[in-house]
Amino acid sequence: MKARCPLCTRPVPRTIQQWCECGQPMDPGCYEAHEDWCAVHGADAWIGAVER
Repeated sequence: MKARCPLCTRPVPRTIQQWCECGQPMDPGCYEAHEDWCAVHGADAWIGAVER
């Protein structure tokens, strides 16, 4: 199953998906960028909360 990355909006095949604690599947290249604004544990968590 393919999912879309919330940052780059590209389809990400299951074989390369990175899953965050917040439940977002993402492209491996975007995973580190997401860490700062993750709604669960990011420093800028309010951005992740608004994004959802």
